[in-house]
Amino acid sequence: MAVDRSPRGALPALVPSGTRTPLVQRAADALVGRRMRLTGTVYLCLDLSASMADRGKMPQLMRGSVRFFYEAWRRDYAIGLVGFGSTARLLTGATRNPHRFQRCLTGLEPAGRTPMARALRLAAARLRFRRGHRVILLITDGMPDSREETLDAAAAARAAGMTVIAVGTDGADEAFLSALTPRPELARVVVGEAFGDAIGEAAGRLARDRPPPDRPAGPR
Repeated sequence: MAVDRSPRGALPALVPSGTRTPLVQRAADALVGRRMRLTGTVYLCLDLSASMADRGKMPQLMRGSVRFFYEAWRRDYAIGLVGFGSTARLLTGATRNPHRFQRCLTGLEPAGRTPMARALRLAAARLRFRRGHRVILLITDGMPDSREETLDAAAAARAAGMTVIAVGTDGADEAFLSALTPRPELARVVVGEAFGDAIGEAAGRLARDRPPPDRPAGPR
């Protein structure tokens, strides 16, 4: 049985990191102190390559990621973050703590190439022993360093029982993103200001793609 520490019902409000006091932090910790069943876990793979510096993409990435966290939180998911630019790296493990999630988004800067395959493999490794619905949400504005390696990484994740969802913006190849997902409708490419909204709205696809409850999963 997958468990995590969080309440049902009320959604916690984000508190700017600079205004948190020990008392506020203790209150936040208490807020996530009750054990519950998790529907599943989702890892966001955030494209932080140099091209994301264009046309306000980073602010939309941040806004959309926070909105996605809220929507996935409501659906009883834990959410983790992987970033890929100069390299692929874990930003935070799966959490239901909004402050921890927001802190990991602070100060991210675009740089480097697009090691998408490495990001998918890292997210899949983090999901390997999670129970429930296991999802990778890929968010990108371009093409990977290696198409073949990225297709292989996505195929391996799907073979392990994980769902891959993709959201792209200016420069992303929708046909390629669709090839990463189990079904074409789980890939979406939007342009301009719709990018942030599309990231947040991707949480609506979690329930629609949720596997049957008796689907086997690896030990946590």
